[in-house]
Order: sequence, then structure tokens, then C-alpha cells
Amino acid sequence: MASVNDKNEVYRMVGSRRMAWVLALVITGVALIGTAVLAADDAKVGVVDIERIYKDAPRLKQYNEELNKFFGGLKQKLDIRQGNMMLSDDEVKELMDLKTKEGANDKDKARMNVLEKMDRDRDAELKTLQSTKDLNDQQKARQTELQGIRQKSGDTGEALQKDYENLVQSKNRELMEKAEGELRAAIAKVAGAKGLTLVVAKEAVLFGGNDITDTVI
Repeated sequence: MASVNDKNEVYRMVGSRRMAWVLALVITGVALIGTAVLAADDAKVGVVDIERIYKDAPRLKQYNEELNKFFGGLKQKLDIRQGNMMLSDDEVKELMDLKTKEGANDKDKARMNVLEKMDRDRDAELKTLQSTKDLNDQQKARQTELQGIRQKSGDTGEALQKDYENLVQSKNRELMEKAEGELRAAIAKVAGAKGLTLVVAKEAVLFGGNDITDTVI
């Protein structure tokens, strides 16, 4: 099974600042050109604060919330797999489905308790067998069976983590592309309405420029 540090790498993929910095890069190329132009015709140069747009624009907030929710669901499933190493793949899948089900009823909760108790009992049984000397053939077979369940759980957990990493990255790219397209469209619309010939990121401007951040938001 992957280490806690490896799992933390997945958890950090949805850092709250990620979208802001990705969006800032959208305008970086333009900003480098724009710095030299500001003095020439300040009235036709727009400035946008990408950090503020990320923080205050409702649509970008929605994307960030969507990404966090998506990640949260995957993290919950990883935690369930990590916390129930003595359940088979089918059993842990059932437990995941029950724990992530909206409006779980009493029957669902009872089944969850059964599965979690099964995991605890098997773990305790394995520890007892491992600490027992001179196991008979039946006990040895049972110990091998339980060790096999735990080993397979670890292998499945590692594969699951990799799958989830790919899913989070894919979802992140999807939302970044949407955000970038909408940001570009919003900036272009405002720039056209105000007769601006250039729009640059605030980070690239020392002074001057027409700040259009509020209008873009």
C-alpha cells in the first residue's frame, strides 16, 4: 500500500491556489508585451487582477467548489480502502457505495456496521494467529488466507490511488480549460466595450493602465 506521504501528494492536488496561478499564466504572454506599451498609450491598456478574479468571480468559485467536491469524494473512498484492509475487493466496494450513498437508511447503516466489524475481527484473528506458536495445518491455511486478503487490499489500494490521481488531474484540466476560455471571453468583451487594445495581468504592471477587474468579475 502506498505510504501516507504518497497519499498526501494526491490530497495536495487540489490546493486552493492552483487555479489562480494557472489562470495567471493565461495572460503571462500578453503581460510581457504589455509592460513596454503602457507608457505609450495608457488609456488603451487594461489591467486585470487575476488573484481577485479567482477569489471573487462566482463562476470560478463554482469551478473550485466542483473540483473540491470531486476530490473529496475520491479521498473518502481512498480512506475507506485504507481503513479496511481486511475486506475483500467486493466487500470494500460495497462499503464504499454505502458510505457515499445519499440518504442511507437503517438497513444500510446496519450493513456498514457488519462490514466494519468483519474487518476488525479478521484483523484481530490474523494478529492472534501471527503470535501463536506451532500452528496446525488448519490455522496455517487460515493465516495464509487472511494475509492474502491484506496483501490484495494493499495492491488494489495502490492501483486505486493511481486511478484517482489521474481522475483528479483530468478533472482539473477540464475545469482549467473552461475557466481559461471564460476568462478570455470576459476580458475580450470588456476590452472591446472600453476600446482597449491590450489587457495585461496586474502582476506585470508597475503603474498605470485601466483596471477592468470589477467589470470582468
